[in-house]
Amino acid sequence: MKKLLLLFVCIACIGFEGQSQNSSSISSLYLGNNAGFDGRSVLLDYRSFDHHSVDYRDFGTNNTTKIIDDNTTAGTRFITDFQSGKVRGFKKEYILRYDAFNDQMEIKKPQNNIKLIDKRTINEVRFEDGSTYKIYSYYIGKKNLTGYLKESFKGAEVTLLKKEVIKYVFEKQAESGYHTTIPAKYQRGKDLYFIADHNGKTRSFRSKKSFLNLFPVKKKELEKFIKSNSIKFSDEVSLTTLVKYLDTI
Repeated sequence: MKKLLLLFVCIACIGFEGQSQNSSSISSLYLGNNAGFDGRSVLLDYRSFDHHSVDYRDFGTNNTTKIIDDNTTAGTRFITDFQSGKVRGFKKEYILRYDAFNDQMEIKKPQNNIKLIDKRTINEVRFEDGSTYKIYSYYIGKKNLTGYLKESFKGAEVTLLKKEVIKYVFEKQAESGYHTTIPAKYQRGKDLYFIADHNGKTRSFRSKKSFLNLFPVKKKELEKFIKSNSIKFSDEVSLTTLVKYLDTI
């Protein structure tokens, strides 16, 4: 009897400890404790100064870090303004926005304190407008990257993914007194599309030819559907129609 009682007490303690850890993880994202899952941080501080954003990619051929002043840069590095959304692994709604230029998801905390969500810990964010962003591994050319891709359509077998592109255009100095200096700006680039299978493996395509090459067995059916539905490979709605069909054959 004593052994049974001791076993019951141990099980109850384990259950209480697990519940406490779960509650702590859920509240940490909002209350300011940056510790999250498995001891890793959920939120990151900006590695920048004041209102500057830092791009860690190469600029030209100098292979150096460029600090960009958002106050003097036209345009925006964000796809949308802040809106409500949910973070996978947490029950509450948060105020979020996606920085497509730096491929970072921002979260607004109390007193307008803005943090970055750690992509190594959080792999999915859903906005109230229905947009879902997930962390995928993908290739651009021969370069292997890991970051946020928007799920345009998620089927049983295949998923259409979009990499939203925002580029930085350098300031253009006036060549003479007859010209004016053109300020630096963020500029929307051409979005990139990928197909992911049910295992999450991604493959890119940019044209009808490259898309059909991904599915040689279904090539004839797809080619016929593309022609009869006037599919445009630069249009998300059109591609969604195509991938929905692909998911059924």
